[in-house]
Amino acid sequence: MDLSKVERLAPGLLPPARQAGKALADRGIANQRAAVYLILDHDWHMEELYESFAVQAFAERVSALSATLDDDGTVPVVFSSGREPFLEEIRLDNYRGRIGQLHTQVDWGWGNVADAMRRAVGHYQESGAADPAFIVTQVGDEPWDKVEVRSLLQNTASLGVFWLFVGFGRGKLAFYKNLNASASATFTNVAFYDASKNPGSVPDERFYAGLVDAFATWLRH
Repeated sequence: MDLSKVERLAPGLLPPARQAGKALADRGIANQRAAVYLILDHDWHMEELYESFAVQAFAERVSALSATLDDDGTVPVVFSSGREPFLEEIRLDNYRGRIGQLHTQVDWGWGNVADAMRRAVGHYQESGAADPAFIVTQVGDEPWDKVEVRSLLQNTASLGVFWLFVGFGRGKLAFYKNLNASASATFTNVAFYDASKNPGSVPDERFYAGLVDAFATWLRH
């Protein structure tokens, strides 16, 4: 794994990038490539977590993972909002304070996750990428569009898209936790990771294990 680009452009991300690389290597997918996407919950209940830079810190850790999976280290970021989902990107050369800069341009929403998911899949398909998409979807509460979310998960299983729902915040997350609870509704391309109310307090080693465990299992099947 060559992290010289991270060292040159984003030395602050070098320690987490090394830890992300170790997590991938430990699971036998050190040479895997993937297009990493990040969807961020932009509901009102997340306001405090944006202001405390918890969401920024989370995005930085996902950027460090992307630097080990995606050769350019650029992560398309989609904010779920009250209107059209807002899509931008976070790069190794602009990651500092990037989420704060972007989220102020976005309306607060109310759990319409499906629109943001569609936007990410559309971007991935239009990009013509040959590698699978690893879409990290941060959620802080239950979605109101549950039927649409389920439908999207089913319809993207054959597209090379893996969904990791990462829960952090103070809302209820039973919908995401239970997506694979029933044998009749198993989504092979979906996993949930509970990053606690404050993911910044989770050590890098445990955090990246939670991020890549199910992704590695999915790749092997």
